[in-house]
Amino acid sequence: MRYRAKLWDDVVEVADVGEEAASFIQSKMKTVEDTFDNVRVVSMIPHVSKRKTDDRYSPNATLNPFNGSLPNVSLADGFPLLVASEKSLDELNCRLRAKKKSPLPMSRFRPNIVLKGISSAFEEDNWKAIQIGGPSGPILHIVKGCPRCKQSCTDQLTGKRGTEPLETLRDFRALGKNQEDVYFAQNALMAQPMLSSFATINVGDSITVLTTGHPVWDMDTVQAE
Repeated sequence: MRYRAKLWDDVVEVADVGEEAASFIQSKMKTVEDTFDNVRVVSMIPHVSKRKTDDRYSPNATLNPFNGSLPNVSLADGFPLLVASEKSLDELNCRLRAKKKSPLPMSRFRPNIVLKGISSAFEEDNWKAIQIGGPSGPILHIVKGCPRCKQSCTDQLTGKRGTEPLETLRDFRALGKNQEDVYFAQNALMAQPMLSSFATINVGDSITVLTTGHPVWDMDTVQAE
């Protein structure tokens, strides 16, 4: 079965992935709230629906080299890649411990790529381009900070929602246009090569920072729920 689903301002066609997946998700979500008995699990349909990244944050190097089209993004929030560093999480958890609160795992922020061995917390704010895995590895453009919503306050194991990390992030990561949206991790796009090829990264690959610059935060007020 297919549905039309809305994500932000985009409407895309999605496919229901079946009763087994739906039943599993419904059973887990009902333990938190009884209103999720109609929840379905869906997948975007390749070559049928397309979502594009925001052109305001998409560098020329990330555009299709042949037709100039914007990068695709599936059912992720707005960008296909999210880069976070363990050093930044350590800084957040240090502040949580100072408040006598429990530290949080990286999974709360749901990054695709987690970096280890960075010299300072939130150093990634100032990166513009990085290369992973040596001179022949893929180049990622760091396009803007990721504003965090209440989903980061949900314990993925229990489904229970608290006030952290947003409460503590507001102490030192309320940045951007309205000084209210709080940021953790950086959205990224891959540079598009002239010749079509697959890019592979592996756990343990080295990271080279190619260029740096001023941080980029959202141009609009987000206040995502």
